[in-house]
Formats: sequence, structure tokens, C-alpha cells
Amino acid sequence: MVRAVGFDVVFDLDGVLVNTEELGWQVWRSLAEPHGIDLTLEDLRAITGCTDEESIRYFRKWLTGSEVRVLGERFEAEFAAAKRDRIEAYTDARETLTELQALGAGVAVASNSTTAEVEGALKRSGLADLVHHVVGVDQVESPKPAPDVYQRAVSMLDSGVTVAVEDSPTGIASALAAGLPVLAVDRGMFDPSSLTQATRKAPAISYAALESLAAHEPDR
Repeated sequence: MVRAVGFDVVFDLDGVLVNTEELGWQVWRSLAEPHGIDLTLEDLRAITGCTDEESIRYFRKWLTGSEVRVLGERFEAEFAAAKRDRIEAYTDARETLTELQALGAGVAVASNSTTAEVEGALKRSGLADLVHHVVGVDQVESPKPAPDVYQRAVSMLDSGVTVAVEDSPTGIASALAAGLPVLAVDRGMFDPSSLTQATRKAPAISYAALESLAAHEPDR
């Protein structure tokens, strides 16, 4: 395919391309309720965008070590079922990936989920054929907010210019630390004020927004 664009894109997965963060919130609420824990929006945002292990540790403020361990096991099982049965791609994400493919842009995904989890989510949501490279947290030494997953993703792409798409403060910090300009897509999962470190913010992903972001990024 003839390359018609001069930039590549690295996307976060959860909450950017697919609705896994929303599914995670539903599972956490259902598991917390029997313990008498009424998770607030602040709590839910605090356990989103990090690794599952970090999310589970958050519940130590309410539960004993053994209770947290059981909670973690139940979350992993119920979240896996939710992702298997109810995962969906966001319409704007699918449309943008399709346009990027048609124009020959390189596309990677960099996630705090494992490589197998990312590949499974892309396949089940029908996005696998629109992504060229996947970098999961198991491929690097440190998860986001460290730059490792983005640095590895960039090394797999061909363009001199690479931009990132994120939805969380943790992910934004990771991409910026890797030297990438970042488009923050605000899907309501995080406090909008926490996304201000991104280069730009938008309510949805679009090719036009990515092209504009790349136009202001000098060649590497």
C-alpha cells in the first residue's frame, strides 16, 4: 500500500479503542457492594488506567489482605468474562483506524494490559486487522507512567513522526515521557482537569485531530 501520510500513531487500548474501562467499572461496583463499599466516581477513576494489580491494591483501604486477594481473583474472572462477552470498539476509534489504514499510516497499541489481553480485545472487537503492532506491559520492564511501552512501540514503526492517543493521566505521562505529542480523548472516565498535560484534548478521536497534532511535531 502506498503511504499517503507522514506520521504513525500509537493508541492506548482501554477506554481509547474499546469500552473495557466501562466494563471494569461495572465489575468493580458489583464486587464492592457485598462488602458495603459504595465506590465513588473518585474511587473508580483512581483504579482506572493502571495495572490490574495496582487497582486491586487500592482496596486495602477497606479490606484485609485475604479479602483483597479473593476480590482480585473474582475481578480477574468476572472482568475476563465481561471482555469476552460485552467488549465493543468505539465508533470513532474504528472509523479513524480504518482511515489510517487506507492512508498507509503505521498503527500500534501500547497498553498496561498484557499482550495476550490486548490481542484478544482487538480480535473480539473487530480491530485486529487495523493494528500493526501490539506492546503489552509484559514486554517491558515498567508499566505506564514509565515510557517503556511507548518507546518500544515507536521502535516498531517506520515514520519520523509518531503521535499518541490516550485517555488517562497515567497514559499521558507515559507518552510524554517517551517524547510523543499526545491527543487526550475525554470519554468521561477521568476528571477533565487531569487531562490538561496532554498536547491536545478532544471529545472523540479523528484523523483530522491526529494530522493536526503530527503537523506540529518535528521529525525525529
